[in-house]
Amino acid sequence: MGYEVKQINPTQCTFTYNLGEYDCYELRKGVCSLYLSEDEALKISEEEGNLFSDGNVMYCRNLAKSLLKANYYNNIKVQEEDYSIRMHPRDCGHYVFTDGQHRTCIAKHLNLQSMYACVENYESEEEIKCRACYDKLEDKVKNKNIIKKILSKLNLQRKDSDKDFKDFVDDECMNFSETPFFIKESMKYEKTGVEKF
Repeated sequence: MGYEVKQINPTQCTFTYNLGEYDCYELRKGVCSLYLSEDEALKISEEEGNLFSDGNVMYCRNLAKSLLKANYYNNIKVQEEDYSIRMHPRDCGHYVFTDGQHRTCIAKHLNLQSMYACVENYESEEEIKCRACYDKLEDKVKNKNIIKKILSKLNLQRKDSDKDFKDFVDDECMNFSETPFFIKESMKYEKTGVEKF
């Protein structure tokens, strides 16, 4: 498998994520944690504790803070190390990941126009689609996400749901249209010099 470090615009790419409720706050609650104010996130964190691992309300917020502080997305050298973002283009137009799906999702939610990633160079005689596209062909993801959103709004959970099951979902299942509170609070910090988070 050959990779090439490329500069991409995450807002112009479509990604497929292998995530479940223990990996993604948005899939569990219907809104990305980056769209919450710091006060809202802290209140939820106090109520939930650390029950949800990477799906904890503070996980992506803390990761985003550390990545932005380290200028991670603009540092090409980071992608030459072991913990690089490694993605694979598919003929359906999506990218899938070996590593870095949270970091890439954060970049897209934060509306970053540029980042570096290791992108696989591949040639195949067969058409390769991502798992999310296969699921869509069977209408599974759409129906499942509607049910999850309804149950989430009603604050219910199905008893028969497998908590360790991961879904392959793409950008259509997530909301990228607003400016996150996270960015607004970061901008306040830059202007005032007083740390808000």
